[in-house]
Amino acid sequence: MRKLTEQELLWIHSRQKSLHIRYTEVYEEIFDHYCTTLENSTEIDSPSIIAKLNDTFSWSVVKGMDKELEKNVSKQIWVAQLDFLKFWNRGFKGLLASIIGFALLAIAIFIIPASELILVFLVIILITTAGVFFMKRDALSFRLSHKTVSISSATIIKRVGILNTIFMWIYVIPSVLTRGEIHSNTLFVWATAIVTIFSVMYSISLLAIASDLPAQRTAI
Repeated sequence: MRKLTEQELLWIHSRQKSLHIRYTEVYEEIFDHYCTTLENSTEIDSPSIIAKLNDTFSWSVVKGMDKELEKNVSKQIWVAQLDFLKFWNRGFKGLLASIIGFALLAIAIFIIPASELILVFLVIILITTAGVFFMKRDALSFRLSHKTVSISSATIIKRVGILNTIFMWIYVIPSVLTRGEIHSNTLFVWATAIVTIFSVMYSISLLAIASDLPAQRTAI
């Protein structure tokens, strides 16, 4: 096994940058594969080996790796959120605190008028968005050049969009279409209260998962 030259490393990084790999984890996996293969070969064979690796990790293959990783991590985060919400696994004190907190939350929301629940839900979205974006800002980029990001950070940020979607379809659109008259509908009031309660739980779990995820470094 030998140490790669600066030129070889430059070839690898240049190739990977040209593929616009979306996630750091995929970038590092491919980079490690290139390095391991080249370290076990002679320097004179590097150009031909890199050419073969370029064919192996073509644009379509890399995009497939990105999508597969998205799918797997999305499932993992859903499971983590559900596990976090299993308050009965937190011992007696955790169970008692969760029940009391949930009861107080339910009472507070059910006595709030439907027209004001929209504001409550909007606050939930803003707090969750601010918290997630602050903790997982490594997935944000305001640069014009391409940047690889952590899959976990990107997935967490996408989950904020679910709250926005719920807000639009459950609150805003019915209110606009009925010009606010639906706020006096008992079914709508109950539905908005229940949705708001679950949205609070969803937001708490999302913030908890985001805070537990380690900070990720971006690839070169």
